[in-house]
Amino acid sequence: MMFDAIVTAGGDPARDAELLAYAGGAPRKALIPLGDKPLVAHVVDALLGSGRVQRVVVVGLPPEHRPSLGPEVTFLPDTGSMLGNGQAGVEHLQSTGKISERLIAASADVPLITPDIINGMLDQCLAYDVDFCYNVVEKEVMERAFPGSGRTFVPIEEKRYAGGDINVVRTAVIKGELGKLNEIIGRRKSFWKQLSIVGLDMVFLFLIRRLSIAQIERRAQKVLGFTGKVVISPYAELAMDVDKPHHLDVVRAAYERRQQGANRL
Repeated sequence: MMFDAIVTAGGDPARDAELLAYAGGAPRKALIPLGDKPLVAHVVDALLGSGRVQRVVVVGLPPEHRPSLGPEVTFLPDTGSMLGNGQAGVEHLQSTGKISERLIAASADVPLITPDIINGMLDQCLAYDVDFCYNVVEKEVMERAFPGSGRTFVPIEEKRYAGGDINVVRTAVIKGELGKLNEIIGRRKSFWKQLSIVGLDMVFLFLIRRLSIAQIERRAQKVLGFTGKVVISPYAELAMDVDKPHHLDVVRAAYERRQQGANRL
């Protein structure tokens, strides 16, 4: 099965001002350099390098800030919201007369992913016949790969998880009415606020540490109207995004270690 991919590269430069200044004055977060290319190029290269992605739509960069990423890549302007950018990507792909049944939805700021990670993630997600596959990474896995990662970890039962930034969605889902999903995505930085949307009983279960992944999946289906699966991923790179200067330090250090290891081979 081949996939189309949508990479969201929008964002507000004013909101990211501290990070952009720390990174040396990049105009957008997706364009922060890592090695010899910007963050978004690392993501696109991993997707196309997997051998299972046929086209990539990068949404959110203005024309004057679009790097050359190859003939398989199309750029679209920012719509002002993450979900809006995803829907714009779907509409563009549909306008070409063909679109994959499932899409890979990726953020532009997870530059440590590799083609092998993309393939491993796809193999895990495709084991489930659901509309939306959401990857999470256990805290122990994150901290082992990236000590002091600075991620936000959500407690679910006896574990703590960070949300992944690359997921798989059935195309028909993004084409539908997504008002409630848009509200949830708009509160993605606060798991507490997201829970408040789906019900006070879920908030109570969360407070007493009795909320399970299965309960979240069932309630999400009831509220959103489509099926989903939370997949516990072994790939810490999926959740190592760059939101703050400290995250950039962690990513740069990991990238340097990877390059040094490759040079020794």
